[in-house]
Amino acid sequence: MIDCHFHLDESLVNADGLVASMDAHGISRTAVIAPLCPDIEKRLILTLAGPLLRRALISGSATFRKAVVRFYGNLVKPGGQVDVGGKRYPIIPQPDNEAVARAVAARPDRLWGWIFVNPAGPADPATTVSRFAREPGMIGVKAHPFWHAYPTDMLREAAEAARRHSMPMLVHLGPGAHGDFAMLAASFKEVPFVFAHAGVPYPDEVCAKARKKDNVYVDLSAASYVDRNIARKALALAGAEKCLFGSDGPYFHHHHGRYDYSERLALLDSLDLSSGDRERVTETNFMDILSSRQA
Repeated sequence: MIDCHFHLDESLVNADGLVASMDAHGISRTAVIAPLCPDIEKRLILTLAGPLLRRALISGSATFRKAVVRFYGNLVKPGGQVDVGGKRYPIIPQPDNEAVARAVAARPDRLWGWIFVNPAGPADPATTVSRFAREPGMIGVKAHPFWHAYPTDMLREAAEAARRHSMPMLVHLGPGAHGDFAMLAASFKEVPFVFAHAGVPYPDEVCAKARKKDNVYVDLSAASYVDRNIARKALALAGAEKCLFGSDGPYFHHHHGRYDYSERLALLDSLDLSSGDRERVTETNFMDILSSRQA
């Protein structure tokens, strides 16, 4: 099994703790990402904001959904902060790719790394991709237009760099101009795009596009965004061949320096996937995405 989406937040779970967690739960490989917002208490998102957003995306009226998506967008405040329960946390303008590359190099048989870019931040995205694409085990480009607060159109240089290095992109979309996934997929047809958390905040639209477009995928990571209903809907709309297993760890389920995969594995078990579809979701799809890079 492959976890395509895990943040290497060493204040919660370091690389050794992650590998121990993987061993305990049968995860063979994990693709890690630098943390975006350290020391954030996400429990409120899981218990309050998450269920509200999921309800709106599954069964809410158009008006309710629009209001909830607006609320979701307002979690990010000017000046690079995220608001959780009235408390604001700083968002890192340029997450630490160096730490990820070191961890991957130290455990090449277990970890891969995503290269985090921020076109609104201090480091040039194309230069960042070219720099870290040379590092062993760095397999793709990560972008967060929602929390880094930029329109997806600003990802063109990063996407072109990903195309040049035969890398996929993992993108966490946001509302409005921060969520124009169709432009990215159409403009960079050679780049496989994995839209995080079933394409939140537009899972219906993103998953429907995934079925039609060869280069569009979604991951099923994060208890705050993807429950059984959202996962089932993603599978129905996108197809099992376009969905990827991920955790969004170490958030929500970390204990004593370890990550507990039980909740995500229980979700997987609840989906009643055939053995072939389960293998696609947990392994084959991601390996297929990486095949052009490895070739």
